[in-house]
Amino acid sequence: MNKPKVLITPLCGLERGQWLNPTLAVSLATMKCDPRFDVEIQLALGLSPVDYARNTCVAAAREKQVTWLLMVDADQTLPQNPLDVLAEASPQIDAVGLACGISLDNGRSFHLNCNFLPGVSDGNFMGVSKIGTGVMALRDSVWRTLPRGPWFVTERADDELLTVTKSEDIHFCEIARACGLKLWAHRAGAGHLKTTDLTAFAMQAMQRR
Repeated sequence: MNKPKVLITPLCGLERGQWLNPTLAVSLATMKCDPRFDVEIQLALGLSPVDYARNTCVAAAREKQVTWLLMVDADQTLPQNPLDVLAEASPQIDAVGLACGISLDNGRSFHLNCNFLPGVSDGNFMGVSKIGTGVMALRDSVWRTLPRGPWFVTERADDELLTVTKSEDIHFCEIARACGLKLWAHRAGAGHLKTTDLTAFAMQAMQRR
């Protein structure tokens, strides 16, 4: 019996000093040895901008004729084996992300990177209208339904600053749903690491003394 093929593409490079966080590195090793899947890991190394990087990953998955593409940003922490999520996915799961926290207003507010659809669920999968793609698995139904890219596009205003009006992940969610594909978030979730200024924390601690 042929195993489902999975292409895993960690998005990494200069923006993280060639760094993969330790939990992601451990997860990659665990997934590579998973006997349920035929796993290939291909670093999306130094690809920029981010929509070009993600489109390159989808095109590679289409070319390799894999069953699943799993894109993971270098700053995401994963469950021990994210392939457990794919193993339990029913046929209606076209795309599934692991929800994670994001910050707005320069760190003054925080929330999850998805919009849940009330009353829509399938076991551990919760229906969403949009979700960030820090950890995103796409089934081959995505590029069968949308055979040509670009799938991810950063939309910008026609102004002198080229202000971003829609991020590449939201663009993907909108075109995917418009074509009848179903988007989901899994209850497992993912961590989202960000660097911070330790001096600022130290100064705050001194002021509290």
